[in-house]
Amino acid sequence: MPDYFVDSNIRIIFATKKMKEKRDFKAITKQIKNEILDLGYGNIKLNKDEDNLWIDDYENYLSASVHVDAISIDLDNITLYEDDRKILTFDHVHSIDRQIQIYETIYQYRNQLHYYELDWSSYFKALRVENENEGPYLWRILTPDEARHLWFNGKSGDICQLYDDGTEGMIDNIERLEECIKSGCDIGIAAY
Repeated sequence: MPDYFVDSNIRIIFATKKMKEKRDFKAITKQIKNEILDLGYGNIKLNKDEDNLWIDDYENYLSASVHVDAISIDLDNITLYEDDRKILTFDHVHSIDRQIQIYETIYQYRNQLHYYELDWSSYFKALRVENENEGPYLWRILTPDEARHLWFNGKSGDICQLYDDGTEGMIDNIERLEECIKSGCDIGIAAY
């Protein structure tokens, strides 16, 4: 037997590539969307000559590249338009790079957006609660639309679930808000 087969201490070491930890792209998308929604709501008009926001054919169902000229933010919907025609929503944009570009474009034009504020000059449903220490306390009962608007775009007060015994519990996530709306619970904001 040849000498190079006799030595059993020889080991062949293959180079191993360290695997990168899998990234949760859905969480990244959600974070980008939340950052956009924190800017407020409304409509942004883009200048096609200056703004180079294209949605490529593989990112939409039109099978053609389109040039975005308007972005609408309402509740949790971010919608892209070309020539007054809805192209697609932010949730259907699968490219992280494109989502970042949309965020940067919206951030650049954020002065066109505003925060949602309740109309206190019109009639609304209210609930009076007797508080032993502070006297009577008023809650404005929110419609589902108002509650969602305030959740995503509001800047005043905490949204609470109101219970039959006169107590309340702060709504601290969207899942709880949607569950309250679905089950028909009273949702309120303090009416000072």
